[in-house]
Amino acid sequence: MRFFHFKLLIPLITLFFLTTLNSCDQFNTSKNTKDHFDLTGKKYSFVSETTTVFWTGYKTTDKIPVKGHFTKLTITNSKPGNTAKDAIDGLEFSIPVSSLFSNEESRDTKLKDFFFKVMDQTELLSGKLQVQNDTLIKASLKMNGVTKTIPLTYFLSGQMLSIRGKMDILDWNAQTALASLHEQCEEKHTGNDGISKTWSEVDIAVESYLKVE
Repeated sequence: MRFFHFKLLIPLITLFFLTTLNSCDQFNTSKNTKDHFDLTGKKYSFVSETTTVFWTGYKTTDKIPVKGHFTKLTITNSKPGNTAKDAIDGLEFSIPVSSLFSNEESRDTKLKDFFFKVMDQTELLSGKLQVQNDTLIKASLKMNGVTKTIPLTYFLSGQMLSIRGKMDILDWNAQTALASLHEQCEEKHTGNDGISKTWSEVDIAVESYLKVE
């Protein structure tokens, strides 16, 4: 009889130790998860060195894209944030139009001399970003002595922040500047239908690799 009780006791002791080990593992897993969370609680920063502002204009009635970017960007009022949203909210920026680049020198010269220089006080494009929610930014942009707000969408993939939006330059009273540019580009902006057209719509794209520390 005693031998029988002893045989029953062995599995009970084994079960006790297995249960104890399992409880310890669960505790350690929770601790490691918390430590991992703490390690990833870093700060995001928006920096000009890893940010590029792209633009796309359009020509002809077929709406053929003309693409380029600005090679210089100055960011002010930058501050680290717990999220990308915190890092970009309230950012102020300025972009010298002299840094415009489309990979075609003659086009760049026309855009600078017969478009931006026709405008009032437009050596710089300047403005401010204000985050509205997890996908929307409102950007105020000063151009031609006029400040207007445009909606932009944004999304984050890892540390890469992408911002997208559209603007109509006529909202900045730029009819004269657009007509001046069209006159210089009339032949190249003529499509197969014989119609020459320079669109006032411009697409904006910003790619920024956020600094994390």
